[in-house]
Amino acid sequence: MLRILWGVLITVFLGLLVVPILWPRTKRGESVTDTRLDVIVLNGARKNRLAYSVSQYLRTKGIDVLYYGNADTLYAQTLIIDRKDSVGLSNAKKVARYIKGKVTYMPDTDNLASVYIILGTDYR
Repeated sequence: MLRILWGVLITVFLGLLVVPILWPRTKRGESVTDTRLDVIVLNGARKNRLAYSVSQYLRTKGIDVLYYGNADTLYAQTLIIDRKDSVGLSNAKKVARYIKGKVTYMPDTDNLASVYIILGTDYR
Protein backbone atom coordinates (compact mmCIF):
# COMPACT_ATOMS: atom_id res chain seq x y z
CA MET A 1 0.00 0.00 0.00
CA LEU A 2 2.85 2.35 0.84
CA ARG A 3 4.44 1.70 -2.58
CA ILE A 4 1.24 2.66 -4.36
CA LEU A 5 0.98 5.85 -2.33
CA TRP A 6 4.59 6.80 -3.16
CA GLY A 7 3.94 5.98 -6.83
CA VAL A 8 0.92 8.28 -6.88
CA LEU A 9 2.80 11.08 -5.11
CA ILE A 10 5.75 10.85 -7.52
CA THR A 11 3.39 10.81 -10.52
CA VAL A 12 1.54 13.89 -9.27
CA PHE A 13 4.81 15.68 -8.48
CA LEU A 14 6.29 14.94 -11.91
CA GLY A 15 3.01 15.94 -13.54
CA LEU A 16 3.18 19.31 -11.83
CA LEU A 17 6.70 19.82 -13.18
CA VAL A 18 6.24 18.47 -16.71
CA VAL A 19 2.77 19.71 -17.67
CA PRO A 20 3.62 23.44 -17.46
CA ILE A 21 6.62 22.84 -19.70
CA LEU A 22 4.69 20.90 -22.33
CA TRP A 23 1.56 23.00 -22.13
CA PRO A 24 2.61 26.66 -21.79
CA ARG A 25 0.10 28.96 -20.21
CA THR A 26 -0.30 32.48 -21.53
CA LYS A 27 -2.46 35.27 -20.26
CA ARG A 28 -5.21 36.49 -22.52
CA GLY A 29 -3.73 38.76 -25.20
CA GLU A 30 -0.17 38.18 -24.03
CA SER A 31 1.06 36.41 -27.16
CA VAL A 32 -0.01 37.03 -30.71
CA THR A 33 0.04 33.46 -31.92
CA ASP A 34 1.15 29.95 -31.14
CA THR A 35 3.79 30.21 -33.86
CA ARG A 36 6.12 33.14 -33.73
CA LEU A 37 5.69 35.91 -36.25
CA ASP A 38 8.84 37.35 -37.74
CA VAL A 39 8.80 41.05 -38.58
CA ILE A 40 11.06 43.84 -39.72
CA VAL A 41 10.44 47.30 -38.24
CA LEU A 42 11.52 50.41 -40.15
CA ASN A 43 11.41 53.98 -38.90
CA GLY A 44 9.89 56.18 -41.60
CA ALA A 45 9.09 58.99 -39.17
CA ARG A 46 12.66 60.04 -38.37
CA LYS A 47 11.91 60.07 -34.64
CA ASN A 48 14.97 58.99 -32.66
CA ARG A 49 14.97 55.33 -31.58
CA LEU A 50 11.34 54.80 -32.66
CA ALA A 51 12.01 51.50 -34.47
CA TYR A 52 13.99 50.25 -31.48
CA SER A 53 11.27 51.05 -28.94
CA VAL A 54 8.53 49.54 -31.12
CA SER A 55 10.68 46.43 -31.60
CA GLN A 56 11.07 46.00 -27.86
CA TYR A 57 7.33 46.41 -27.37
CA LEU A 58 6.52 43.81 -30.06
CA ARG A 59 8.97 41.34 -28.53
CA THR A 60 7.05 41.51 -25.25
CA LYS A 61 3.97 40.46 -27.23
CA GLY A 62 5.63 37.35 -28.63
CA ILE A 63 6.56 38.76 -32.01
CA ASP A 64 10.05 37.97 -33.29
CA VAL A 65 11.68 41.15 -34.61
CA LEU A 66 14.39 40.13 -37.04
CA TYR A 67 15.65 43.64 -37.79
CA TYR A 68 14.89 47.25 -36.98
CA GLY A 69 16.30 50.38 -38.56
CA ASN A 70 15.51 53.43 -40.65
CA ALA A 71 13.40 53.49 -43.80
CA ASP A 72 14.83 55.05 -46.94
CA THR A 73 12.24 57.85 -47.09
CA LEU A 74 9.82 59.68 -44.85
CA TYR A 75 6.34 58.13 -44.58
CA ALA A 76 3.22 60.04 -43.58
CA GLN A 77 1.24 56.88 -42.72
CA THR A 78 2.25 53.78 -40.78
CA LEU A 79 2.12 50.66 -42.94
CA ILE A 80 1.81 47.05 -41.81
CA ILE A 81 2.73 44.98 -44.85
CA ASP A 82 1.92 41.28 -45.00
CA ARG A 83 4.55 39.57 -47.15
CA LYS A 84 3.11 36.02 -47.13
CA ASP A 85 -0.73 36.00 -47.04
CA SER A 86 -2.20 37.94 -49.95
CA VAL A 87 -5.80 36.86 -49.36
CA GLY A 88 -6.48 37.15 -45.64
CA LEU A 89 -3.55 39.35 -44.55
CA SER A 90 -3.58 37.21 -41.41
CA ASN A 91 0.00 37.93 -40.32
CA ALA A 92 -0.38 41.70 -40.69
CA LYS A 93 -3.71 41.66 -38.88
CA LYS A 94 -2.11 39.89 -35.91
CA VAL A 95 0.51 42.62 -35.70
CA ALA A 96 -2.15 45.31 -36.20
CA ARG A 97 -3.60 44.34 -32.82
CA TYR A 98 -0.65 46.17 -31.28
CA ILE A 99 0.44 48.70 -33.91
CA LYS A 100 -2.13 50.93 -35.59
CA GLY A 101 -1.60 51.44 -39.29
CA LYS A 102 -2.76 50.62 -42.79
CA VAL A 103 -2.72 46.86 -43.42
CA THR A 104 -1.68 45.92 -46.95
CA TYR A 105 0.02 43.20 -49.00
CA MET A 106 3.28 43.22 -50.91
CA PRO A 107 4.88 39.95 -52.09
CA ASP A 108 8.18 38.99 -50.48
CA THR A 109 10.75 38.22 -53.14
CA ASP A 110 13.59 37.96 -50.59
CA ASN A 111 11.68 35.68 -48.18
CA LEU A 112 13.01 37.56 -45.16
CA ALA A 113 10.04 38.19 -42.89
CA SER A 114 6.30 37.61 -42.72
CA VAL A 115 5.50 41.24 -41.95
CA TYR A 116 7.20 44.59 -42.56
CA ILE A 117 6.22 47.55 -40.41
CA ILE A 118 7.05 51.02 -41.65
CA LEU A 119 6.39 53.58 -38.94
CA GLY A 120 5.08 56.85 -40.35
CA THR A 121 4.86 60.33 -38.92
CA ASP A 122 1.29 59.50 -37.81
CA TYR A 123 2.57 56.93 -35.32
CA ARG A 124 1.49 58.05 -31.82
